[in-house]
Amino acid sequence: MKSAEDKTENNVENKILNERDKYVEKRKIQIDKLNTDLEELDAKITAADADAEAKRIHKEAVADLRQKRDDARAKLAEIQSAGDERWEDLKDGVEKIWTGIKDGFGNVKAKF
Repeated sequence: MKSAEDKTENNVENKILNERDKYVEKRKIQIDKLNTDLEELDAKITAADADAEAKRIHKEAVADLRQKRDDARAKLAEIQSAGDERWEDLKDGVEKIWTGIKDGFGNVKAKF
């Protein structure tokens, strides 16, 4: 029979896993939406009536956003395999990357 301490420890571990799983799932959904948004933005840039240099600059920005997306995916994979205490630290890294993605996407989208 498990002691009250063991049960409490299991409850804490399950809560942490639930929070981590919810966080990872939330970000994965956002990344899927970002993929769609990037494809649409890339198509707008290609179809836009802008000079070649402007298109090149914005396509490079989209490529940079895709790299940041890949970085976020890699961090999410780390979070999934991280220990209970470490995942919070990794979460901060994902948040920084995600902020960069949102800001960069907004900047490029505003111009097209």
